[in-house]
Amino acid sequence: MPWQELEHAGWLRCLPAGRNKGQGGVEAQLLDADARVPTPGRTGRARAAHWALHPVPLAVARTAPSAIQLIALVLAAHTGADTGRADADHLTRLCGLSQAQMDDLFDRLLRTNVLEAWNCDGDAGEIHWKPRPGHQSEP
Repeated sequence: MPWQELEHAGWLRCLPAGRNKGQGGVEAQLLDADARVPTPGRTGRARAAHWALHPVPLAVARTAPSAIQLIALVLAAHTGADTGRADADHLTRLCGLSQAQMDDLFDRLLRTNVLEAWNCDGDAGEIHWKPRPGHQSEP
């Protein structure tokens, strides 16, 4: 589960099941106080931590491979009102994948109707994408 990975990395601590018992929820405490400070990179981390505890804004099946779930989370953190973009090298570092693997995952998100379109601007070194309507929500 994504929150367990965030707990292992020291970003949050899962609290004992209490009032959420039986509801399938997870209660957690963010350990990185700087995650709430709007400095470069912190906003994306805070959004990703929030989405790890809630349904991912770019909805993929819970049974999808972890690489698909990870890229959906990363793309959600870099998506604005109706489009997203990020430096291609930055995305590959965040996901720990090669550019070819990233391209394959983007194509899979197209085939599963999570994304409407995507393209790589090789000159600028950026990847742009557009989520399908209804597959994105703000925290």
